[in-house]
Amino acid sequence: EHNSVLRPLYHLYRDKGVEVDHIPFDSRGFVDPDEFPKRFKKNTKLVIVNHASNVIGTIQPIAEIGAYCREAGIPFAIDASQSAGKIPIDMEKQNIDIVAFTGHKSLMGPTGIGGLYVREGIHIRHTRAGGTGVRSAVRTHLEEYPYRLEYGTINTLGVAGLKAGVEWVLEQGLENIHAHEMKLTKMLRDGLQDVEGVVLYCQEDLTNHTGIFLFNIEGLEAMHTGTMLDVDYNIACRTGLHCAPLVHEQLGTAKIHGAVRFGVGPFNTEEDIQTAIRAVKEIAASQRKK
Repeated sequence: EHNSVLRPLYHLYRDKGVEVDHIPFDSRGFVDPDEFPKRFKKNTKLVIVNHASNVIGTIQPIAEIGAYCREAGIPFAIDASQSAGKIPIDMEKQNIDIVAFTGHKSLMGPTGIGGLYVREGIHIRHTRAGGTGVRSAVRTHLEEYPYRLEYGTINTLGVAGLKAGVEWVLEQGLENIHAHEMKLTKMLRDGLQDVEGVVLYCQEDLTNHTGIFLFNIEGLEAMHTGTMLDVDYNIACRTGLHCAPLVHEQLGTAKIHGAVRFGVGPFNTEEDIQTAIRAVKEIAASQRKK
């Protein structure tokens, strides 16, 4: 999970004594749906799953997990920050109660805008209070949706930007965007998987993956690899723990300060991928000579 989930849960654990269970992933980067009901308790209030990992790109089996949750009467939420805009989501078929998403990733919106899609019958306690623009005489914050979870003046520019992004995504087609990204990701994986000194994580089988590509170069900290990619090759990447420390703990990369992540997007080209392959190969070769 991302810190956007981990940190609120930790605060609930620390401040209110809420029990939190974490289900690990396997060597390929997937959680086992059958492990979820084994963790269910009489006091289980919520199951939340990162639909697509922002670190290793794996798409989790949410339909199967959702079926277990629905059978047990436990609300099921997904973090769709990395999947909304490239992977179809069907709340009814996949037994999802809550979808949290951000606008600035695959939905092509600006930063500072996101949303929460809540199934009818699910009640989320508001944690703040403020202006709503309607029913101003009411002394307490409004209980009905969407006002229950909206505070202050809405980000109108962000909403407009998100609308434009969603329209572009729908025009291109989710399947087309995802197919393009995975074609390039496979090219990247095939170009680097046998390079001496390059370590790939959860990239052996790209089925049920997004275009997230995680790697390290032996003998180099991720930060230094990223700096060379930036300064010497004009390639943007993200290094470190990617706001998901538990993933790196399980991968064994937390102790070496994380890994390097390439994010393949709809505007990348085959030329971009070849440039990235060449750059990583050259950095790995220079490291072997030391």
